[in-house]
Order: sequence, then C-alpha cells, then structure tokens
Amino acid sequence: MKDVLKMLLDATNGIDIMSQSWDTASISLTAACDLFMRYVTRTTALDQMVSLKGLKFGEISLKERRTIAMLSQDFIFDGCTILVHGFSRVVLEVLKMAAGNGKIFRVFCTEGRPDKTGLRFAEEMVTLEVPVKLLIDSAVAYTMDEVDVVLFGADGVVESGGIINMMGTYQTALVARSMSKPVYVAAESYKFARLYPLDQKDLSPALRPIDFGVPVLHQLRLSHLQETIHLLNTSLFCSQIWACSHPLLWAMI
Repeated sequence: MKDVLKMLLDATNGIDIMSQSWDTASISLTAACDLFMRYVTRTTALDQMVSLKGLKFGEISLKERRTIAMLSQDFIFDGCTILVHGFSRVVLEVLKMAAGNGKIFRVFCTEGRPDKTGLRFAEEMVTLEVPVKLLIDSAVAYTMDEVDVVLFGADGVVESGGIINMMGTYQTALVARSMSKPVYVAAESYKFARLYPLDQKDLSPALRPIDFGVPVLHQLRLSHLQETIHLLNTSLFCSQIWACSHPLLWAMI
C-alpha cells in the first residue's frame, strides 16, 4: 500500500511540474491528469490495479472521439459547407466518419496563425479526398455567407460554461451568430477543467514569437506596441458558449 501511495504522490508532483513547464495551451492535459488522479484515488488497489486503471482511462478517452463522431453525423448533410478553425482531432474524426459514410460536403479551413493549424487540417482533408478551401484568418466574415455549419474543437471546457480554444474562435463564433449560422463544439468530457474564468483576460496568455512575414520594426518603435503585440500573441481564449445559443456535442465518460 505504501508503494501505491508513493506512486500517486509522484504522479501528483509530476502533474504540478508539467503544469508549470507547459504553457496554458496544455489545459486539456491538466484537466485530464486531474480527472485521472480523482479516478485512481477512489480505490485502495495495488500497483497493478493502478496501472490497469491508467490504461483503461486512455482507452475511454480514445473511444470518446468515435462516440462524438457518431452523435454528430445528423448535423452534417449532403451539400453542406463546414467552417473549421484550428486543428482538432475530434473534429477530424467527425469529418472522417462523415466522408466514410459517403456524405458529400466541403470544408473551409482558416489558416490558423501563428501555428498554421489550418494548413495541417487542410492536408488531412486532401487525404480524405474532401473538397477543401484554405482561408486567411481575416476572411471569416467575407466567406460566412457560404457556410452552413461552424465546427470547433476545444482545448478545455470551463465551469462558467465557456470553452478554451485557439485565438480567433471567439470572433468566428460572433460572426456566425450575427449571420444566424449554427455553431457546434465537439470536445471530450475529460477536457472539463476546474476553472471559472469570467472573461478572456482571466486566462494567462501563452506568449510565443510570431513570424509576421514582414520586416519587423525597430525595437525602439516597438516599445509602445509591446502590450498590443503580446495580446495578439495570445493563443487561447475563453468564449461564453451561451452567447452563441447553439447545442454542443459531448461524449460523457
């Protein structure tokens, strides 16, 4: 029993270290680790049982994607155009299943700067032989009239009812709402985080260097723009889902 307690203590310390060393984009990892710790501490099992529970937890998280994909098929119809922002394995599974079921649709992918996640997602669509168009991030409003469904993934779901996802998700949802386009979020239940942010500023920004593709201004001229640049460099946001007034897709453990 002492070995089990030591293992759990080491796991807890490991989670704390990961939370400090990773940026805030790892909220889904932190939420999953927190849920796993609550999962394994409900039992007085031996070392082997703890290991088995860890494997089972991993299997459940993988099955969730397929469950979400099956539940979401009714929202994808022949001839529809789907707007995707960012790279989400759950969204990819949803569209992969739809393509496998013979549904005919096309996908609009935003570029997803600075990580260019839209490029990765577009490549996956090409592999699936699904018609795809790559958009610059600022073209969302321009193309929204051609869109039938907006589909997001999520890095985390917070207790205030919002989701945490890459920069640009909030403004895309606002444009979709203004044009009466349905917005859906597909996320596994282990991404439910024990956080309660009231707005986007309650989340610590993940500051990363960005290649703007143009010559950078002199450092002296950048000094008064530092705060603005840091804000643009933030990779996460918190969106209040009830503002969109559209259903969500969950798969519960």
